[in-house]
Amino acid sequence: MPRIITFDICSIIILIILISSLFLRKMIRGRSNVIFLILAITVFFSGIFDILRIYCPLHLVPSTSSRVVIYIFNYLYLLLRNLSTPIYILFIYSVCGMWHDFNNDMLLKIIWGLPVACILGMLIVDIYFHQIFVIDENLMYVRGKWIKYMRIAAIWLLAYSIICLIYNMNMISKKKLYLLLLLCPINVIGVLIQSYWPNYMVEVMCTTFPLVFISLAVQKPEEIMDMNSGSMNMHAFREEMSRNFAAKRNSFLCMVKIIDFDKLHNQLGKQNINYFLYHLTKVFYSICNDDEYDVFHLGDGCFVILTLRDDVEKNEGIAVKVKDFLTGRHEIHKINIMFDSKICYIRCPQDLTTYESLINFQKNLMQIIQEKNTVVYLSDISDSRDFQIHHQIDHIISQGIKNSSFEMYYQPIYSIQKKQFVSAEALIRLKDDNLGFVSPAIFIPAAEKNGAIHQIGDFVLEDVISFISQNSIEKYGLEYIELNLSMAQCIESNLSDKVMSLLEKYTVSPQKINLEITETSENVNYDVIERNINNLSSKGVSFSLDDFGTGYSNILRITKLPLNIIKLDKSFVDDLNKPGMKTIISETVSMLKKMNKKLLIEGVETYEDFDYFRNIGCDYIQGYYFSRPLTKTDFFEFLKNSNEGPESINSVMAYSSSGGSAV
Repeated sequence: MPRIITFDICSIIILIILISSLFLRKMIRGRSNVIFLILAITVFFSGIFDILRIYCPLHLVPSTSSRVVIYIFNYLYLLLRNLSTPIYILFIYSVCGMWHDFNNDMLLKIIWGLPVACILGMLIVDIYFHQIFVIDENLMYVRGKWIKYMRIAAIWLLAYSIICLIYNMNMISKKKLYLLLLLCPINVIGVLIQSYWPNYMVEVMCTTFPLVFISLAVQKPEEIMDMNSGSMNMHAFREEMSRNFAAKRNSFLCMVKIIDFDKLHNQLGKQNINYFLYHLTKVFYSICNDDEYDVFHLGDGCFVILTLRDDVEKNEGIAVKVKDFLTGRHEIHKINIMFDSKICYIRCPQDLTTYESLINFQKNLMQIIQEKNTVVYLSDISDSRDFQIHHQIDHIISQGIKNSSFEMYYQPIYSIQKKQFVSAEALIRLKDDNLGFVSPAIFIPAAEKNGAIHQIGDFVLEDVISFISQNSIEKYGLEYIELNLSMAQCIESNLSDKVMSLLEKYTVSPQKINLEITETSENVNYDVIERNINNLSSKGVSFSLDDFGTGYSNILRITKLPLNIIKLDKSFVDDLNKPGMKTIISETVSMLKKMNKKLLIEGVETYEDFDYFRNIGCDYIQGYYFSRPLTKTDFFEFLKNSNEGPESINSVMAYSSSGGSAV
């Protein structure tokens, strides 16, 4: 009965599509992808030679040369078929994150390598002794007595693959486990069918279909690949590192973050930025030049080169080469660019002891690492207080909320017209039990990232309104207290109701508070912000625009909003003596005055600065020239010693120089 090669033809067509898709989906980098690609190619060529060894005898004239040709086709088919299982075992080790264990455990390599060596050895010997198979005078394939030993070795490898999967089942999801296990019984079924019904050539088909399922469900590109850069993505990185920490394996990472990646994105455009990311990935792999190193793009221009190879000289050398490459000039489709980056060399678990600490470090890399365009070794800075604060900031914030470690301080604001302090800005402070005071410049951005800013904002609102309610601020000459609203609070749909409810709860007049907002270029819903501001303004709450002159300030929006005070940023003071700066300040003040806005200058520290801004028309002065932010007790003590008469500056300075307990 003639043998049916239709199954092999179908397999070859499917494998051509599968292999092409791997290239199209850029799944040709990373150890798992490379091994899977090799496996698919191996099965593909085994199908080709399976067809040739069956088809050619039907069309060749029996001769010595024809026997040699048929022998070669059968030989290559047996070689490739028997190599597919050991390659599959390597894929299992890689996809389960156990490659390093396999690479460093001689026993595992012996158990895998012994049957492979036996198969290869028998095939080599068979060239001379023909004990596995022969091709007779009629070009027919005849099995030899060694074929049973080949099958024993194949069964050994199949059993080994099943044991590997079961042993490493905790390293992958159940779905992936079942799909990976599927290959073994289907292959056995294919061998049995072809043994009892040799005319049905189904062995290659029984390997092909599981490979397709594995490609779709295990090697899913949307799960493990960053399609823009061609590297592996954040999901793949987290899976890999969680496995490494669970198995207590040493990992070595070179973490790279491109500074101002958003600006670079805008400069290059979408198509060029994707090419740029792909270019970086290609160069990083080229620098490593070793399949023991994987490249991950975690998003927003953050890359990680990861290896389990404990080679200090090579690993640190790669980090230096990455730095040298990044600090050069780059050409992307005839666009020349230069950029800054932050690079950190990390050892896990020596430098970062847990998976959670690594992920937290990656999120806060920009704040933790100060130096740019140089390799920072985490081991050199991990003991510093700054690192501990930045690294633990999410935990510090959550503990601060839990333990009520936040406290409000007050910095007085001086009125030029009334020549006394008429208000104060409420400023939040956080004191950690272990690390002491944590700067708002650190914990506020972190709280905005992790969502804790809403709880902190609610605390500020209630604490300040309660403070006003419990103290007769009028007798100290204060008209109102200023407090900051975060951008996250500004877009809360119930902000107006929340503020008015607290004012009613503590019987505080809306005129006693002034809310400060900071305008940014963030992608926020300004319609909601304007609605909130207008609602509160109509109920008597006043507003200030904070940090005017930094970042993004929309003059048109300023004219639309009911803003009573514009607060000029401290940078106006810091840059006062720079060429042309006084002209800019003078024109800015003149413009805002014509808009009928009150002006407050922040950050005044000297009499010269005070005198300058007083004379150009600023209405209010705030800064260390008068006082640092003070505790509630010290704040009232300060006011007692300052608001005694119309000319209170001298008494203020006398209080400050006497060592008043400002913080």
